[in-house]
Amino acid sequence: MSNRNKLLAGLILVLAVAIPVTISKVTSPEVQDTRSRASETSPAATGSGTATIGFDPSSATPIQAEIGDQISIEMIVGPDAHLVSFVKFQVNYDPTKLKISETSPFTVNETSFPIKVEGPVVNNGTVALSLSVGSDPTKIISKPTKVGTINFEAIGSTEGTPTLVSFTDATQLLSVGSSDSATTNVLASTTPAAVVIGGSNNTTPPQDGTRLSFDLLLHGIGSAGDNPNPTGNQLSNKNPLSPQRTLNVQILDSTNTLVSSTSGKINYDQQTGTFKGVIGVSNAITDGSYIIKIKSDRYLTRRIPGIQQLENLEENQIDRIDLISGDVHGDNLLSALDYNALLNCGYGELAPLPMADPNSTYNSDDCKVHLPRGNVDLDDNGIVNSADYNLFIRELSVQKGD
Repeated sequence: MSNRNKLLAGLILVLAVAIPVTISKVTSPEVQDTRSRASETSPAATGSGTATIGFDPSSATPIQAEIGDQISIEMIVGPDAHLVSFVKFQVNYDPTKLKISETSPFTVNETSFPIKVEGPVVNNGTVALSLSVGSDPTKIISKPTKVGTINFEAIGSTEGTPTLVSFTDATQLLSVGSSDSATTNVLASTTPAAVVIGGSNNTTPPQDGTRLSFDLLLHGIGSAGDNPNPTGNQLSNKNPLSPQRTLNVQILDSTNTLVSSTSGKINYDQQTGTFKGVIGVSNAITDGSYIIKIKSDRYLTRRIPGIQQLENLEENQIDRIDLISGDVHGDNLLSALDYNALLNCGYGELAPLPMADPNSTYNSDDCKVHLPRGNVDLDDNGIVNSADYNLFIRELSVQKGD
């Protein structure tokens, strides 16, 4: 039985014991009027009740983090005088500062909310989820209760100014209290969280040890073209939504034996249209000749042409190279699996919706099976469309990474 059918069966049981409950969307003129009067400090206060939802810690106590840190923030619902049975939330965040966890975007408090009605639906900058207490009337929320935990990674500096994680006006709380109606959104106010992320958007490069300095062209973005036309960048996306990427680096000796494996951050340079970064070598190496291979998400592994002469305990400049796009599934191949991901996520639609739109094909069940799903947006502009497909087809002259 699907989650929706389970929920319907549960609601029927609750009605049988005279507890009115519904999860229908608020549409009455009265509620819409109340929505327009929501306070500036609580932009998602859309209801006519007194219940609240917020984060702990709240924005009054900003979370301090560094680039690369994992950040988990608890979400709390305060029912006040209501009896909350259903929670629907949509949370906004800055995707240039925070990255939602791909494996566990939201950890539900299943003891209090055993039924996941829909979601989580993750887009570039939002995450949404609907939860229910189910058919057990003893689980009705009558006191402050943890909804769950939202999980992020810090990816960009806030330069001393907090970045907010806040609720949108799609957030909704429904109650089975005798003074409430089935369609009343009893949400009165929301409380955001604030995160201060230290470090530089370019990250502080290592100052000692052996370092590799990269300046890379990523196909479809900035100054990069594609395989048939490497310098044809007129239609490449000049404002990628993910300006910081992880670059994985392998260093091998002349016998093709792995000497060191490391990773670090590369950052988009608006001036040059390339991704730059200095990455430290984790294992000590001696001065000599090496083979270097690199890989980033969505791109095939590339070997830096030729043999690289590296100096131990120095910064070594690596020649500029371009990376080939289209590896949606991360298997270092361009194949039917990647094509199917693009197809299932909406590239062929006449009027594709942005990935942030919950009605987008990107948020369909067919698309959600492809992980990491965000890789289907090859040109990183927030919409899966024919441009992503065409870039994939143009890259097919190289179907396997080095």
